[in-house]
Amino acid sequence: MQSAAETDQTLSIERKLKLHEARESIIGRLAANLPTSINLDTFLKVVVAELGRMMEVDRCDIIKLSPEGELRISHEWRASETVPSSLGARIPVDVATLSQYLDIRQPIKLDDTSAPEHDHKVRFFAKSLGTRSLLVVPVVLADEVLGLIGLHHTRTTRHWSDEEVAFLVSIAMQLAIGYQYTRIYNDKKREAETTKALLEIANALNARSDFGEVTSAVLERALSLVGADYCALGVLDAGEKRLSLAAFKAAPHATTDNVRGLIEAHGQSLDITGIPAMVEVLSQGRTLKLLESDLPLPMRVMFNATLGGRAALVAPVRIGGHTFGLLGLVWSEPREQFKDHEVALVEGIADQIGTALERDHLSAEVMRLKSALHERYGEDRIIGQAPCWQT
Repeated sequence: MQSAAETDQTLSIERKLKLHEARESIIGRLAANLPTSINLDTFLKVVVAELGRMMEVDRCDIIKLSPEGELRISHEWRASETVPSSLGARIPVDVATLSQYLDIRQPIKLDDTSAPEHDHKVRFFAKSLGTRSLLVVPVVLADEVLGLIGLHHTRTTRHWSDEEVAFLVSIAMQLAIGYQYTRIYNDKKREAETTKALLEIANALNARSDFGEVTSAVLERALSLVGADYCALGVLDAGEKRLSLAAFKAAPHATTDNVRGLIEAHGQSLDITGIPAMVEVLSQGRTLKLLESDLPLPMRVMFNATLGGRAALVAPVRIGGHTFGLLGLVWSEPREQFKDHEVALVEGIADQIGTALERDHLSAEVMRLKSALHERYGEDRIIGQAPCWQT
């Protein structure tokens, strides 16, 4: 007959074997999917469920760091419906401030989150999650904290053993590797898609002689690639003080009555010397990434109501090293940020337009002359498109 100590030791060995089996299962599933393409979202849902059951906790979740610096629960598993859910919750705890009390780059083990020796900010953080005992392990790639794996006991306290911490650390390391491979795969895939799209646009530019017709096709393609509501190509005058509308294209779903009405009422030419953002794009030659949250309230209201925009990208179109015009795309839905591959694609399209114009310098000069004639006689609302506003 086994003694109590022997029983505890046997249970400990069985527990370690189960933890090892769970780790191998997760690593095996990750390795099986990496050669092709892993759906990280689906994978994380499986991981939190397996970890939660294996560790016999009330809740297991993935906590991500948002661009705003707060914590957000992105994936969650609960032992039962009676366990309070925190999925999707944004925890208003500044990560920089929290790091003064807890090193989020190292495992955090709190057997009793309400213990008085913990700082009140730490107790508040745990209470906001409805947690009595907490074990948190960071998922770190190089020096970047990608997120946190959290194990929670919500009804009772629990002592976290060193073996459990080591197990969770090993899982976090595998998740970081999976994330790295996924990011590399997706980056290469987007790069290939961007290259293919730019080649298609280059072929369209080379296949047609009428630049107005070509521009319309290119803008239409640009809209479909980045999902913007409308886009426009503007041409600078010789003094680079006024921008004249050369082409305009709207997506089928877009509502652009206000924009069209604005141009009809005020003409297709705009003095940009009083618009600092446009002057900066021209002087520095950098793409403007415009989000409504970055605008002062009066300008935000005008951007929303008049232009129907919540976000925009404006890229310079160059010929012979000089800025010839601007390519702008506008989104009517709010965005937190622009992805690098979206910016690269818009800049590539602007470069393609510039290359085509540089190759056919006569077309470029004709566009400038038409813009100048419009300023004098008010003719041709949109160059290269007839009737007016045809898309």
